Amino acid sequence: MSLSMIGRLAAALTAVALLVLIDVRSKSWAAVELRARGPRTVAGGLLRLQYSENTGIAFGRLRESGRQPLIIAYSAVISLALLGALVYRLARRPAPGFLIPAGFSALLAGTLGHVRDRLERGFVVDFIDFQRVSWPTFNVADVSISLGIALCAAGLLTAALRHRQARALSA
Repeated sequence: MSLSMIGRLAAALTAVALLVLIDVRSKSWAAVELRARGPRTVAGGLLRLQYSENTGIAFGRLRESGRQPLIIAYSAVISLALLGALVYRLARRPAPGFLIPAGFSALLAGTLGHVRDRLERGFVVDFIDFQRVSWPTFNVADVSISLGIALCAAGLLTAALRHRQARALSA
């Protein structure tokens, strides 16, 4: 491993740790503050912070309690796959662009945030609710996952456009 690859990996894992920490702290705050004192409306009525327990997966699907071990195992496998993809991507020469590794980092952080919740609590704490849009209640890990998907998609689109441009120039 080269020094630059180690530096990129350290930066990516630091970003993952920071996002997981923000997720953990925000869910802990919600579990203590919002559960005890009730919901709060913020951002000029746009957001409602309201404690909610999600035993299912994305958007509350698969809420049957017997599926928790399967959800945890699946999430752990996805986390390992994302970590492997991140290391592989960062080890490539020439150095990879920013978007896909950043997307993998955000996806990994969100997945780890949910795995931690499920292992510790048996459910995921959700607490952010849009008031003017019909959307499920979510948390910081969900934002990380959504951001990760968007970054990976942008990275793939950018790579495809670069590849198409390079082919056009060489023709």
